[in-house]
Order: sequence, then C-alpha cells, then structure tokens
Amino acid sequence: MAFQTPITIKEAVDHIHNNRYLLPAIQREFVWWPHQIERLFDSLMRGYPIGGFLFWRVDPETANNYSFYQFITNYDERKPHNPVHGAPSTVPGLKAVLDGQQRLTALNVGLHGSGRWKLPRLWRNNPHAFPERRLYLNLLAPRMENEEELSYKFSLLPKEEAEDRSTRNDHEHWYRVGKILNVKHSEDLIDVVHDLGLAETREPQKMLSRLHRVIHSDGIVSAYEEVNQNPERVLNIFVRTNSGGTPLSYSDMLLSMAVAQWDKVDARKEIHALVDEIKNIGRGFSFNHDFVLKACLMLGDSNNIRFKVENFQKSKIGALQDQWDSIRSTITQTVELASSFGYSGQSLTSANALLPIAYFLHHRQPSLSTKDRKAIRDWLIRSLLKRGIWSGVDNLLMAIRRAIRESPCHDGFPIHAIEKAMPSGKSLTFDDEELQDLADTAYDGRAYSLLFLLYDFVDVAANRFHIDHVFPRALMTPARLKKAGVNEEEIPEYRERVNRLANLQLLEGSTNSAKGAKLPSDWLRAQYSKEERLHHCHLHDLGDVPTAMKGFLGFYEGRRHRILEKLRHKLASDGTENPN
Repeated sequence: MAFQTPITIKEAVDHIHNNRYLLPAIQREFVWWPHQIERLFDSLMRGYPIGGFLFWRVDPETANNYSFYQFITNYDERKPHNPVHGAPSTVPGLKAVLDGQQRLTALNVGLHGSGRWKLPRLWRNNPHAFPERRLYLNLLAPRMENEEELSYKFSLLPKEEAEDRSTRNDHEHWYRVGKILNVKHSEDLIDVVHDLGLAETREPQKMLSRLHRVIHSDGIVSAYEEVNQNPERVLNIFVRTNSGGTPLSYSDMLLSMAVAQWDKVDARKEIHALVDEIKNIGRGFSFNHDFVLKACLMLGDSNNIRFKVENFQKSKIGALQDQWDSIRSTITQTVELASSFGYSGQSLTSANALLPIAYFLHHRQPSLSTKDRKAIRDWLIRSLLKRGIWSGVDNLLMAIRRAIRESPCHDGFPIHAIEKAMPSGKSLTFDDEELQDLADTAYDGRAYSLLFLLYDFVDVAANRFHIDHVFPRALMTPARLKKAGVNEEEIPEYRERVNRLANLQLLEGSTNSAKGAKLPSDWLRAQYSKEERLHHCHLHDLGDVPTAMKGFLGFYEGRRHRILEKLRHKLASDGTENPN
C-alpha cells in the first residue's frame, strides 16, 4: 500500500465522471443527509482536514471478475441506487474506492448534481415531498465564529427558493456552488462578482476566491492505494477501514456477498427493486434491504437466521437464489396483507412482526380464509402492542418458525402454537398494568394498532381512513380554552389528554376532512340523523358527547373506561386465547 500525491477536488470529481473512480459491490449506498453535505463544504472552506481516502487499483483481469458501480450524481432518497458499470475492465487506471465513498459522493452531488430528500410532515407519495435541491452558498452572509455552527452558509435548496430568497432579501445572495467548476482562473472571479451585481462589497469576492482555491488549487484528496489483487485481502482491508463512522452492518456485507455470488440473477438489482416495490404498497412503508435479507434467511429455512457471514456461504446463497422468485412473491403478498389491515410505515412499528406471517404464507401457500385473515390480523396487532417483543428477535423468529412448521396443516394460522412456542419474556399476555398503559397511549404507532383492534368495523383496506381527534386539537389552545370557560388550572389536563387514545377515533378520510375543527356535538348533528348519530356514538364508544369544551374531561374519562373494558375483553390475560 502506497501513499499517493494529493489531488484537487476538481480532479477527483473529474475522475468520478470519467468512471476512473468506481465503487466495488461491497460498498453500501450513499446515506448522507443535507446537513452533512453542507458541513463537509464548510469544513473545506475553513481549512479543516476531511480525512484520507483508500483506493484499490484494479487490474483489467481482476475487474472482469467483479461487479462495480458508478457514483451517484443526482441523489434520490426513494431510489438511492448506484448504476452498475457494465465494462469495468475497459476503464484505464480503474480505482475502486474502499474508504471515502460518502465524502466523494457528497462532493459530486454538491458540485455536479442534486439531491432529493423527503420533507417532514408529507406522505412519501405526495408529489411535493421530494423537491430537487442543489447546493448554494450565501455570498452575503457574515461568517460565524462559533465552532459548532457553519462558518459559511451552505444550504441545499430548490432553485426557485434560492432565486426567490436572493431577490427578496438584501442579506442573501445564493450562489450555485457547482458553477465554480466553470471558472478556470481565479482572476476571472472579478467578472463573476461584477455579473452577479455584488462588486460593491469585498466579502463576495473573498468568499468566491476561497471556494475557487479549495476546489481548483488545494491538494485536498489524499489517498492510500492498495495494489494487491487478492480479493480476500481487499475485503479484510475494507472491513477494517469501515469500522468507524457510519458502521458497516452485517446486512451490508451480506448483500455484497449475494451480489458477488449469485450467478443467475443480479442480487443487488433484484433486492433493491423489491424494496422499492414494497415501500410503495398502500400508504407506503419504510422497509430496507435488512428486512428482505432477514426474510430470505427466514423463508429459506436457514438453520440460523442471524446476520453472520457463515450463514451466507456460497452453497447457502445458491439455495436462496433458487427460491428467489417464490420468496419475492411471498414478501410482496405479506406486505399487501399488512396494508389491507390498515398498516403503513407510520403504523407498522416493527417490520420483523411480518416475518412469521410471511413464513406461514410461504410454506403453506394457502388461499387465506376469513378465519385465517382474522387470526393473522389479531396476532399481528397483539405482537405490535406488547412492548419488547420485537427486540433481539432471532431466537424468537426461529421458535415461531419451528411452531408453524410443526403444526398440522389443517389448523390454519397456528396462533395457539406460535404463542406457546414464544420464549420466556416474549409472551403476548397483558396484565392490568399494561392494559392501563395501553388505555393511555398517545398518538403514535401503537395508537393505530389499538384503534384497528377496537374498531375493526372501519374499512381500512383502501387506506383512506384517518385517525381523528374527537375533540379537535385546534380547539385546545390556551386562548380558546379560556374563551370556552375552562378553568385555568384545568387547561394542562385538557392539552395533555387531547392526543391520547380516548380522544381518538378512526374515520374515513372524506368524513374526517368534512369534520374540520368543529365541536364533536356540532359535527355529529350536521353529519347524521338522530338515529345515525346514536349508532355512531355507540360504535365508537363515545357515550353522551358534551355540547361544550367544558365537558371534555368528563367525556375523556368515560370513554377511557369503556375502552379499557373492551381491551380487557379483547386482550385476555391468557395469551393463548384467540382475541374475540
């Protein structure tokens, strides 16, 4: 291994675009967030070291034996997959990046490309959830001296926002950082500043001069280069050098091994395509390749389903490859089933809870009866409600798999055998303290499961339902509560209870949208006839709905009591009882 002469960032990103730098299959995907990219460029401008890089110089004969991938230029969180390079042996002076992929990709995205990350509080399928953002530098922002803050104001922004902010604010002029690549000589910056209309102050030119020097002149990319062509040595070097920073997970390594050893299908392409497919089912899920790989071990009846290298030896990988079409179909069917129960990424608090269901579908391949669907749904809900069930899951999953395999085929989904086989400490029994805790559940993933359990008459299969606040949150501001005549000392109790289970109900989306921020009594009168109103209140355990905000606490305690009694019935203390 030899230390190479440092090169500039401009030379490094040129190598990326000439495909002289490629990524070996063992590399994980790009995982950085916008603030990390912004901080990297700030560190460069401040003269901070950004660490060394490690390359593997790959001979053409060696390159023919392995898969290599190109760097991402335009990143999209929904499909963060690197394109495969079809002919690596034809690349002169090919260097595979063993350490430094994240930093080099960040530089490439910041200078040449763009990024799409999901905005908070928007559904993944919202067309505005993933705006295209490019890296900008505010040339008019004063430098910050606080070491914890960005000294230079870099920001990944949509083009329209950058232009709008530059126009509206005298203290903002957002310069597209990638444009500095086109400025060959530093003396040309005078013209650049003049064309931007910023020649009246010195700071923009000083800032651009610093940026130009960092990109075009300073030897910043310092690398060690491994020339040995032995892949085992390279793999060991890779594992050692990637033990810090963002940890290299076992699943990353296992995916890499599958890519290298499957010879009938492209494992990386297939697994990523499946992840993309199941993430977009229904309201959308947040699965990753860890889930798919664990499902392969589970469904393929591997003796051990832990993420360990020995479980992905060539013979075992081959057996999984032969079952891939069936495994892929089962995983998709399982997620579709969970979606039909109302679940999505927001409400499915553990993806591992789907693996026993997938195993049952895969090895029994039943046409699910109404009874089976109900048993699967009730078991899934119970397992998601019980705290601690899906942490440290490997022994639990193997025990459940054995119970399913050994139960009689005519039993359908063997909920009794599964719960009996669950190891000590993983029982699905609920004592009264746990039931009390469930009755006080806040608006989170468990709230969905509880409402699915309590009010299973609501049609959630079409994913058009909402969780509604019976007494709207908009009415729970201190000012509105005071205006409604609520005693000031009671206001914290109102605000604390508004987001808890006893004030939540499942409604169809269109119905909920029409409800708005009305008092529940006003909405019920406007929405239903008297008979329908009584029926709705009975179904949803609302009781006598008060006509004013001052009655909220009494309403809350009454409905909480009714919900608790229903939970005692549905979540019997004997975990082997089938709910309902």
